[in-house]
Amino acid sequence: MPELPEVEIVRRNLERWTVGRAIVAIGAPDLGRVDGDPGALVGRRVRAWRRRGKLLLGELAGADGDDGLLGVVSHLGMTGKWVREPGDRRFVRMTWTLDDGLTVGLVDARRLGRTFVFAGPPDAHPRVASLGPDPLHDGLDGATLRARLGRGRAPLKSRLMEQGRVAGLGNICVVEACFRAGVHPHTPLSDVPADRWDALAAGAVAHIHKTLADEAGDEVAYVNEGGPNPFLAYGREGEPCPHCGDAIVRAVLAGRPSFFCPSCQPL
Repeated sequence: MPELPEVEIVRRNLERWTVGRAIVAIGAPDLGRVDGDPGALVGRRVRAWRRRGKLLLGELAGADGDDGLLGVVSHLGMTGKWVREPGDRRFVRMTWTLDDGLTVGLVDARRLGRTFVFAGPPDAHPRVASLGPDPLHDGLDGATLRARLGRGRAPLKSRLMEQGRVAGLGNICVVEACFRAGVHPHTPLSDVPADRWDALAAGAVAHIHKTLADEAGDEVAYVNEGGPNPFLAYGREGEPCPHCGDAIVRAVLAGRPSFFCPSCQPL
């Protein structure tokens, strides 16, 4: 499912395919999942694509540059992805035809994503303004992570996934960061050893960079769609831990699976 690395790959693809191109037609907009008027994009030229956490931020100006700025915020949900030349693929929720003849489309099997079209810069949207620091854009270290998460008995994994604290850390990233740091993901915040915070921050950033390298391409194949598993612990229940050889264990917290080594990550 799309987390920060996958969304960053989609951003890079959209930048490569669309920046500098004008939109000449909008096809099949799923108005139940688009807020605003997608028709307003026709005639607009794509100026830039950025990303904040798991959100894609598009800037579109008038074809002659003086018609005001339109913002696009695209949240991919659980299964969304932007692809080139979607053709007659199932679950296409919207297409953009560009002035060079290329068509890009938003594909979303579970229809949980959402796209917002509005006047003004995309950063002004409330969903963007409410996000915490982004590990790629703002950097992340142990002191920042500890300060953003606070104290208390809340499980580490649950707090790490709150987007207002740190933007873009999803279930997979948190599981992998905890594995790299040797910390059980269900550890209460107050019980996380002081010397593990730097390792947690470094583990999250290392996971992001590794996933960007492993999954880069015109289309990300998510693990839950049958794509290859590039992760160290996530999805590897029963497989040997690459550090000690003990079996990776699966547990569930708040409806989301965790994967960990009980020997390397004792609770």
